[in-house]
Amino acid sequence: MKVRFTGSDGFERRVSQGAASLREGAEYVVLEIFAQADGANKFRIEYSDSELPALFDSRLFEVSSDEIPKGWTITRNWNGSLTLGPKEWARPEFWEAFIDHQSWAVELYAVGRSKALG
Repeated sequence: MKVRFTGSDGFERRVSQGAASLREGAEYVVLEIFAQADGANKFRIEYSDSELPALFDSRLFEVSSDEIPKGWTITRNWNGSLTLGPKEWARPEFWEAFIDHQSWAVELYAVGRSKALG
């Protein structure tokens, strides 16, 4: 799945948070979709070689390719939120372990990223 950043003008700060790191008009590969039970839908995007992939409000984008990568799964989280992404990342402790550079999580990130990129 790919999205194009349409800009953050006119949105509240909570919606546009982090958008300054994105380029208007640029296309990004969505690595994961997070639908909050009581909040906004978000796309996980890798926007920099030197930064961890981040969650951005989906209202800041238009979908440029709606093809969902093979091997993605839906996970219902403890609070009712839903995550759609690589099945390798569905473990509750995955993102914390990835941020901590635990080798198993770094390896699973590479597998899931590869699937998302096609």
